[in-house]
Amino acid sequence: MRRLSHTLTISIILCHAALYFLMMPPQAHAESTGKLKVGVYDSAPFAYKDDLGKWKGIAVDLWQSIAKNKGYTFDFVEVTRKEAVPLLAKGDLDVIAAGLSVSLERELLIDFSQPFYSSHYAIALFRKPLASIESALFHIFLSWKFWIFVICIGFAFILVALLMWYFEGNENPEYHGPTKLHSIAYGIYWSVAMMTRAGERAPKTVPGRLIGILWLGAAVFLAGSFTASVTTALNVERLNRKISSERDLPNAYVAVFPGPCEKLLTQMNVRHTVCNSGKECYSLLSQGKIDAIVGSEPSLKYYAATNLKGKLDVIPMDYDEVLYAIGLRPNSALTEEVNRSVLQITSTYEWAEILKQYLQH
Repeated sequence: MRRLSHTLTISIILCHAALYFLMMPPQAHAESTGKLKVGVYDSAPFAYKDDLGKWKGIAVDLWQSIAKNKGYTFDFVEVTRKEAVPLLAKGDLDVIAAGLSVSLERELLIDFSQPFYSSHYAIALFRKPLASIESALFHIFLSWKFWIFVICIGFAFILVALLMWYFEGNENPEYHGPTKLHSIAYGIYWSVAMMTRAGERAPKTVPGRLIGILWLGAAVFLAGSFTASVTTALNVERLNRKISSERDLPNAYVAVFPGPCEKLLTQMNVRHTVCNSGKECYSLLSQGKIDAIVGSEPSLKYYAATNLKGKLDVIPMDYDEVLYAIGLRPNSALTEEVNRSVLQITSTYEWAEILKQYLQH
């Protein structure tokens, strides 16, 4: 009887254990057995396939080092950029090791490790041959902005000439011409001479001298502004670009990857289309269907240096830094171990060599 009761107790315990095991969430089962599902997607230089079909990159190498140190066993699961975070949030993945940037929206769905790399967003566009200086100058001289600037300076000359004629007309013999037009013409000549610092007689009246001092300062400012404007316009014309900085994006149509950068472009009122892979984005760019690609600076520079050598220019954007981290499922038991490993690995010389290997381009 006692043996029967003991057997029955063991059977009940085993049944409860079996039920608990069967009802355990897939991710908990994966962590308990040590077989992890690690999501990866094309996001060079953080994660990509080499010629042999093997996954490599900054995030992939980091995860492999963590797994080796902690004794994790895992399988890489290839997913798309768009579906990676939802799969991790549902527990269909345990880890994401790719170019996953940290954002508030993602933090509400999944957990992140300590950041292992920081960068900025950038703009990639096809490099165009420089236009000749003569051609660039010709376009500048035909632009309405140039002529508005010239007209404004002309009005300034006339205004100074009238003021000098008014105050200097009775005291300065240079203004005693046969007609008022002759006197005003001399005032214009005087204002041009002062602006170019070619040298001319000083005014005789106190108001005239004050005007001369003010005009000399204004002339220095106007000459500098004019030179800077022409130089900037000349560089832009020679580059022949529709986009030279993020300020030009609202006038363009660009491609972007799913994620925080997409939200940023929406806030900037930039027309854009979403791509799930680098190949898709670069195909649209090469076909002329978009003006540029907006994304992480290291990814754009990597593609510009490897896949499209010498064909792309990458322009950094002046926005807050972008942090990259290992993605973990919500409330993962791995979080603390992974965080400690990330801090440990990223403080070593070997980590610096890994970054140099993938970012030397």
